[in-house]
Amino acid sequence: MRMNPTLTVFALFGLAAAGSPAMAGSYVVNCGTNGDAALVQNQLAAMAGPSNTLLVGGTCVGDVSISNFDSLTIFGLSLTGNLYLRNATRVSMQGVIVHGTLDVDRSSFTVNSSTVNGAIQLRRNSSGTFGTLNVTQGRDPATGAAVYGIWCLQGSDCNFTNTSVSGLPSGDPASPAVGILAATASRLSFASGRVAGFDIGVKVWNNSTAFLMPDCGNLTIESNSTAGVQVRDGGVVKLEGAPPPVSATCPAGIVIANNGSYGLLAEGGGLGFLYRAQVSGHSVDNVKVQNGSIVKIRSSTIGAATGSGRAARLKGNAHLWFDEETNGPSAGSTLAGPVCMTNGSTVDTDNSSTTLTTVSSCP
Repeated sequence: MRMNPTLTVFALFGLAAAGSPAMAGSYVVNCGTNGDAALVQNQLAAMAGPSNTLLVGGTCVGDVSISNFDSLTIFGLSLTGNLYLRNATRVSMQGVIVHGTLDVDRSSFTVNSSTVNGAIQLRRNSSGTFGTLNVTQGRDPATGAAVYGIWCLQGSDCNFTNTSVSGLPSGDPASPAVGILAATASRLSFASGRVAGFDIGVKVWNNSTAFLMPDCGNLTIESNSTAGVQVRDGGVVKLEGAPPPVSATCPAGIVIANNGSYGLLAEGGGLGFLYRAQVSGHSVDNVKVQNGSIVKIRSSTIGAATGSGRAARLKGNAHLWFDEETNGPSAGSTLAGPVCMTNGSTVDTDNSSTTLTTVSSCP
């Protein structure tokens, strides 16, 4: 009778001693209850060659570094400490729980069905793919300051599906806590999920690109204290729901709601794109475009700001652009308030049925 290979691996967990080899290329480590993470680190150090599998039981305390591995799979690691990936390729992690930081440098990996109670950072041309992930941001134990949720930096390629990112505001306007950051020529893709609780939900800057494009489930950016989405300094952010037909089981829309002052803030040459988005509940502007930035909107609903009453604010040679592409000119967006334009800014509704009111006095 042929045995189920998954059941075989887990059966070995009960038979193998901590750190002992279970089969060729497969290993088992049991930390017990809050055991020393050195058990995991020592087992990693003892592995040779590619295509190894490590099954970790119990709860481990301490930092773990995965360095210079090729084709490594890890199941069930529960770690109170930081998890480092360095110069590793094709690392796969399943059912991992990290109470700390997942810090990735020059590595490629995948993570599925996992939780990070802390932060994730990818840098120096790393490549990561995450599925069914929960990131809960805490405070730095040394300083008490709120830390970031997910940072994609320095040419890295970061991909997320079915991901929830929640956090805390920093309380320091000079150092805002950011839920998702794409910076320094990085590329980030984020599908269905939720980003909430930070100072800024999503920030894209310094020639990076972020695609926030749900396929079936909605993407919600809400309850961040200052702004839902900020794009600046040559960054590009595309917040685009899936095209019709839309069903109850596959809504695939974008919701940006109740994020303090701004829904979408584009400045300093940033480019923003909204499609099938609902932007509402912000006190100053649901959409603000300034300092040479451009925002394109199609098939979206933009509410009136609770404090100013306007839908959008343009200043400093900014441009707001309504274009329905292949659905135009009959399709359009809905704005519940006026668009205020100053300092050489412009608005264009070509190829769109969008109707709007423009004013030049911006309270």
